[in-house]
Amino acid sequence: MKKLTLLILLFLLHQGVFAQDRIVKTSGEEVSARILEITLQEILFQHPDSLQGMTWRIPKSEVFMVQFQDGTKEVFEQNLPASPATKAAALTPEELRLLGREDALKYYTGSGAMWGSAASAFTMFPIGLVGSVVIGATPPKIENHRISDVNLLQYPDYVQGYKEQAHRRKKGKVLAGVGIGVGIQLTAMMLLMAVMY
Repeated sequence: MKKLTLLILLFLLHQGVFAQDRIVKTSGEEVSARILEITLQEILFQHPDSLQGMTWRIPKSEVFMVQFQDGTKEVFEQNLPASPATKAAALTPEELRLLGREDALKYYTGSGAMWGSAASAFTMFPIGLVGSVVIGATPPKIENHRISDVNLLQYPDYVQGYKEQAHRRKKGKVLAGVGIGVGIQLTAMMLLMAVMY
């Protein structure tokens, strides 16, 4: 009976020695630790392999999350990166328009308008140019996957800036598409004439 009690005690002691918490810093670095205390400003911990039992401190501002040995986690919300929509609440209308323009430059490609106008100009030249004009005159739709954050759509100034820049880009792409379509058609006509003569 004494041996069984001693064996169980050693097993529990062994589990306690190897059980450890994890500190995940905002930089992505992970630190194995034994958390002693979490204060308002810092986290006090010991390294699990430290024989001296020295207490270490790390500012909470450098910590993204603490994962305890039992699997529970504590995420420090103030250290999460702010979303563009959260930042947008503090922006002026002109800054929101500028943010919309930047997102349009980054996310709106206009490739559909370019290839549509190229096909229109190629297949029905010169009547197809009317189709290209219609494509270019139609304002682009804002699609959720082509913006940095869907929540920004609640700001009319952001939407206006996005639409203005996206429409400029769409017009440029339509013009490029017309050039491609006309160029392909002229090349095809020249080849056809060369073969015929």
